[in-house]
Amino acid sequence: MPDGIFISVVIPVYNSMPYLTELLNSLELQDLDKEFYEVIAVDDGSTDFGGEILDIYAKRNSNFKVVHQENSGWAGKPRNVGTDLAQGEYIFYADSDDTLGTEALRRMRDFAFKYDVDVLAPKLVPTGGRVIRTSLFAKTMVDAPLESIFATLMPQKLIRRSLLVENNLRFSEEKVRLEDGMVLSAVYLLAKRVSILADYEYYYIREREDGNNISAQPFEPFGYVESVAHISQTIKDLTTEDPHLGRMLTAGLFKRKGLKFFVGERFLNYREARAKLWIEAFGPYISKYLPDHREEYFSANDAAKTDAIIAGDYEQLKKLAAVDLEAAQKPELVRSASKGQAFELQFTSPVAGPDPVAILVNERGGDRRLEFPIGKLGRKGQHMVQLPFETLGTLASTIGDVHVKYAHAETRRIRVASSVVETKDKGARVYRTVNGALSIDLRKAKFA
Repeated sequence: MPDGIFISVVIPVYNSMPYLTELLNSLELQDLDKEFYEVIAVDDGSTDFGGEILDIYAKRNSNFKVVHQENSGWAGKPRNVGTDLAQGEYIFYADSDDTLGTEALRRMRDFAFKYDVDVLAPKLVPTGGRVIRTSLFAKTMVDAPLESIFATLMPQKLIRRSLLVENNLRFSEEKVRLEDGMVLSAVYLLAKRVSILADYEYYYIREREDGNNISAQPFEPFGYVESVAHISQTIKDLTTEDPHLGRMLTAGLFKRKGLKFFVGERFLNYREARAKLWIEAFGPYISKYLPDHREEYFSANDAAKTDAIIAGDYEQLKKLAAVDLEAAQKPELVRSASKGQAFELQFTSPVAGPDPVAILVNERGGDRRLEFPIGKLGRKGQHMVQLPFETLGTLASTIGDVHVKYAHAETRRIRVASSVVETKDKGARVYRTVNGALSIDLRKAKFA
């Protein structure tokens, strides 16, 4: 391993008590020797006693540094100040209301050094009701596909410092949304290797009880779209040799950061004036960054939405949002039975929704997963799958939770109609959980 500071943890701090002490404790207790990492906390004019707490920790930890500055109003400037002071080969951006696992820095250091990683996305664990895309961290990937890693534009990544410095990548210091995504998108596209590390709970990302997460603040349509456009322009500029990749990344960005405002109940609950602001803001964006080939990257419903946004068709968007409500319904088990040497499940999936492609049986509390092909019954939306006892036996002594896998959507847990009677055979049972979901209890199974 190289000598000297390997990781600089940069933290923008503003009125984060009492969460701040939890983060500082987690950094103080890292099992990586202190000579190999530094903590740079930039107090952005806190009015609570967070600044004093930072000074206390800095006095008792030689590798902790504190900068006090006037309030800038956003996280961008503190991150830039911390980056300028950093001495590590890598920078890790942490938020002052989150925490790290005790082994996080050592494990990230070892992995980054072993595989010569430019950007490392460690496993994030949501707490306090925070919602993130946890499926991204299902497994470790030394070389993560760009279309996968672009699903996380949050700054909690280990980034090679030279990548930031040599390309003059700076966080916007104005009050703009997605300022972290503007930097991360460029970092991903300039990096030679981007990895995902999922073998440990590295970083606990919190939803604050006081609702003061920046991500929880209200959106201003035109300013927000300007930020999305900035990221899209970065993608376009850095994918000139592969326009297809650029269109794919831009379409994925718009699905996550744009279409969410036009989906189902969210769009239908907007007042008409508010809805039309979003339409007006995103129309020119789609025309510029997604002018054609949209049918290659969007479902039929989403492609129709892009057309309606460009046309400014508020009524059509309401109709399409109503379709979303139907499509969002979870699949439902309507019958289970034991047929020969297999369980046979019949379930429904919304006709307006994505097409099911497989059934997943996931080991509860573990990493094992079984996948079974499904077939269609006579009518649309009705499906059947057989789960052979021989295959289920590989999950013996555990409980499997049953999901439907889709081609272009997140997996969904199968619900169970209250009228469905549980099925038992050879010590195994297909049953309805207390939450109304489908599971298979294999703890007493004897399939041999």
